[in-house]
Amino acid sequence: MKYYPFLTLLTGLLACNNDCPTPIIDDFEKGVGSLVENSNLDEASGLAASYTNPGMIWSHNDSGDSNRIFLMDSLGKGTKEFYLEGAVNRDWEDMAITKFSDGTYIYVGDIGDNLAVYPSCTIYRVKEPNAASQAVQASNSITLKDVQKITYVYPDGARDAECMFIDHDTKDIYILSKRDLKQRLYKLPYPQSYTQTITAEFVEEVSFSTALNTMFYITAGDISPDNKEILIRNYGQIYHWRRADGESIAKALLRPAKLLDYTYSASEEAQGEGIAFSRTGTDYYTIGEATDYKLPVKLFRYARKK
Repeated sequence: MKYYPFLTLLTGLLACNNDCPTPIIDDFEKGVGSLVENSNLDEASGLAASYTNPGMIWSHNDSGDSNRIFLMDSLGKGTKEFYLEGAVNRDWEDMAITKFSDGTYIYVGDIGDNLAVYPSCTIYRVKEPNAASQAVQASNSITLKDVQKITYVYPDGARDAECMFIDHDTKDIYILSKRDLKQRLYKLPYPQSYTQTITAEFVEEVSFSTALNTMFYITAGDISPDNKEILIRNYGQIYHWRRADGESIAKALLRPAKLLDYTYSASEEAQGEGIAFSRTGTDYYTIGEATDYKLPVKLFRYARKK
């Protein structure tokens, strides 16, 4: 008997009828921008979707600001500011959020180092607050206590970095350098110490955004809540990977990325700094600085195509 694989596939598709799972599409619509209401968020750098507060998004400013993070909705509305007790904003560049058995935690990466001169870098970790709580509702300025501090050094000398993301399964922290011709990926394995300086592990070099000029400098990254997708951006492009079953983050980043539909525009997002999946993974967001153009900061939403 002859075997016709095409007919077998067709028969399977017809039999599937309405019981088959909806295929996941890894294409996204063009971004739709909304003005950020809080004018204090004028050098937006990090971005992370809230777990505890559905539909809300965290952000923070670049260097020069105080030790605060901002909470807004998906349209950029909201003026709540939260101060991390004991933290210092030397050069905050990215943030991430992940879930533990006792709640969700925000990580803020003080990892920027334009001249590669700092002997160490810091990542602050704090439990995510509930915006619906009475204490938060009573004030627009809230201090978050019990802030933990992860201090680390690179094994090969100081680096400038703006991209930090967390493996939601292992809780390992990944950092991708910014200015190297081939960016260098580092890992802080879980559990990270909050009392001693640790040395990051060098993982590999990646070349999907070879830093031929500043447009290709890596500025942010994120992993989807289900841990299956990776987003990394530079100033002019957004890269996307879907991880194969059992594939490590390191192996995924060595594969060619999918370039998403993003067009650099100096009049819209002059200096794109942040990127984050939504809590549901159905869309993602980007944000940038006001820069010298004094443009209003916008939060952009990119919906997944159906």
